Amino acid sequence: MFKRTKLFLLFAIITISIQINAQQYYSYGGDWDDWDDWNVQVEFDRPFIEVNYGFGQPKHDKFNSDFSNIGLMEIKLGYLKESDLFYDNIDDRKETFLFGSKLSTDLSNSDPKPTEFESTLWRFGLATRHTLGYYSENFSVLPYHQDGFVWSMLELDETKYPVLHETLLGLLTPEAANDYKIVERYRDTFRFGTINEGGIRFEIMNTVSLNAGYEASVIFPRHLFWKQAGSYIIQKAGQGALTYFVNEILDSSPIAGPIVSFILQNGYAYAFHLLKQKDMNWPFDTETPLTYETFKLGVTFTF
Repeated sequence: MFKRTKLFLLFAIITISIQINAQQYYSYGGDWDDWDDWNVQVEFDRPFIEVNYGFGQPKHDKFNSDFSNIGLMEIKLGYLKESDLFYDNIDDRKETFLFGSKLSTDLSNSDPKPTEFESTLWRFGLATRHTLGYYSENFSVLPYHQDGFVWSMLELDETKYPVLHETLLGLLTPEAANDYKIVERYRDTFRFGTINEGGIRFEIMNTVSLNAGYEASVIFPRHLFWKQAGSYIIQKAGQGALTYFVNEILDSSPIAGPIVSFILQNGYAYAFHLLKQKDMNWPFDTETPLTYETFKLGVTFTF
């Protein structure tokens, strides 16, 4: 019964977060007495498909060996909600989507070194992307940041990294035994985690965009509901404060709003990611997680 309660509360937190981010991420101020200053037109539920290729490297703060570089192939399927704000040529977008990815040494554009640890990660998840950018009918520049939840499964080639029982681990060096114990926490089982990404999109004719982004994800070796919920709420509270600050900047200097939003929101998210590299549910004292940082290039088709 207690486990069901935790799962229900987790689902509620995820659902509320998505609704807040998707519907009320920016609530820009203005003079309500002067209605002519407001010109908000909302277009709902434009579907989009996005494909990405990227490259990066897994990391673990207590891993003695080096992970090999990985390549990424990814697809996103989702919907766009778009608003033309009362500020000229400033575009506010919220996208909610499902995604699936493969991150593997086999997809990398470089050969692994004999001493590097090779891996393949399969994952799927749900995320929201928030864009505050410069819009026109022919060409738009759209800086963004996104966050979401991800379930990941690590695969290892058993001919190179066989499953070792506890008695066989004693035959390895302490460093190698430590590394095996770490990866066995993730091998062949789906683990929950979080994902953040910042980047910029160049959109043509309000339909096709070329994208460049940097993604940071955290994979938890186990699930500690209350500490994870507390860490998530703290992170979201900080993002909410930054959103309020960006609103104030938009009121006084609209042209600077998208740039400031991009820097603050992505800088904050990456700083939080660095803190979670040692404690997966920072600021609480918890285990060290497996993390990925990946640079991505992609194309999006919006219908």
